Amino acid sequence: MLIAAILLYVLAVTICLTVIVKGHNLNNIEKKVKKLIARESADSEEVITKKDYYKAYEIVDDLGTVLECNNDMVKYDGVKSVFRRVEEFRSQKQPMSHSVVEDIEQDCQVGKKKRGLWAVK
Repeated sequence: MLIAAILLYVLAVTICLTVIVKGHNLNNIEKKVKKLIARESADSEEVITKKDYYKAYEIVDDLGTVLECNNDMVKYDGVKSVFRRVEEFRSQKQPMSHSVVEDIEQDCQVGKKKRGLWAVK
């Protein structure tokens, strides 16, 4: 019985700490606990500049405008142009190393070589 009570207590503390780490609008004590627990976690909040926010908002707004159109070819061309803008925005925010880019290009070339027409009888 004592072991079950200890396990429930540990579970309750773990849940409380998880809520603090993942929570928003924390008070000062909770913020200090969060800093102690999650110093360099992957879920750390990144600062987004207003310029980047408005640029991303503009891209999404343009995508919505394109998708409202009734002509399918206009939609297709619009989505392609929006996708190019997204790729440019992403490449500005997350520059990849040269070796990673080469690996991606090689994978694309290998994928192109494997494609072909198959005769099905």
